[in-house]
Amino acid sequence: MTSKISLLLLLLLAFAACSKQDIEPEPVGEPVPHESGPDKTWQQQLAVSSFARFREAWQRSGMDQKVNQDGAGFYTLIVPTDKAFDEAGWTLEKIKAADATVLDELLSYYIMPARLLPENITAVKGSTPAATLSSRSFADRENWYNDYVDFQFLAKSGDSLMVNGVALSKWGQQLEGTNGVIYPIDHLISKPQQSMWEYLQSQPRFSLYVAALLVNDSLYQSVWMNSSLPLLKSSSSLAQFTLFAPNNDAFIKNGFHNADDILQYCLRSWPLPSPGYDENMYWQQPVTAMDSILMACGPEIANASQLTGIEARVGPVFFSNDLTLNAAQLSGLVLFKGQPYNTPPTQISLSFINNNGQPGVRRIGTNYPYISLKSRDIRVINGVVHEVGDLFKQ
Repeated sequence: MTSKISLLLLLLLAFAACSKQDIEPEPVGEPVPHESGPDKTWQQQLAVSSFARFREAWQRSGMDQKVNQDGAGFYTLIVPTDKAFDEAGWTLEKIKAADATVLDELLSYYIMPARLLPENITAVKGSTPAATLSSRSFADRENWYNDYVDFQFLAKSGDSLMVNGVALSKWGQQLEGTNGVIYPIDHLISKPQQSMWEYLQSQPRFSLYVAALLVNDSLYQSVWMNSSLPLLKSSSSLAQFTLFAPNNDAFIKNGFHNADDILQYCLRSWPLPSPGYDENMYWQQPVTAMDSILMACGPEIANASQLTGIEARVGPVFFSNDLTLNAAQLSGLVLFKGQPYNTPPTQISLSFINNNGQPGVRRIGTNYPYISLKSRDIRVINGVVHEVGDLFKQ
């Protein structure tokens, strides 16, 4: 940038030094039109766009008032096409019959008070999180004292616009306005309704993982130690993170067929030594033999002190496109340098690989084969879940 400025200054000085006697060439060809920025607001762009369903819903909602109350100077919208609305059952007739508050809840999930222009998105190698205007009360959940704010994660991958790890449209179809930008998407996006723990419990293929978490929790509780269950259950004071959830095949492959097998393995390291400071004066809480494997699935990074607190709403959330684009950078990434008499250094204990566009993962520092993702980008209240078919052995 400095060299460009210097060159520009030299050119200006050279131009100023020219005398009236200098010979100037005759202009050739037509004048090049000056490229100016957008001359319409995003609201005006929406009014003349092809997004009839979204526009109709907006006009029948209270979103204008909500946007005015929010007062941001720039907005990013991801707007489903008419076909996307129809496929999701939001026909024109249903929109016209819907209550304004219902439409508010629907539309607020697609608008973010953030400046996510194409150049802003492409400047980031991976997904950019942005809070939406959608917020919900989880007063009926444990340890939820504040409203939950919905986030969207936007990225460019190849020629696609990625939202929450899913390609939802071709890149380059945006409508830019003076106060916002509109990105069309081909499908409606469902709001996450379950926490990681609720999702795992609802899926029979994770029954052994659920059993392992409960066994570990019961052992920790018996000696008044903390477990990782609160992290998976989520609360208003914990940031979102990434969980690599091992399915039943992963446990069976390693000799764990039921909860008793898991318990017997845990008892190999039982009783645990008391928590205390190590030689570097970092606080260490011992873990069971099973948790020494499972903590690498995600809870270890979620438990770092810098990822907790009311304001830390989004922590290390990585979708499959992030894992492939940033495989080398995320492998063993140090998230917290450590603080004496407090939390020890914390890093991602996993190594990632981009295998022809597909992410692979294994325990860092090992020679085990990379594990592929069986299912991916499962959006939950407290982050994202990826399913793996093996354990992260040391």
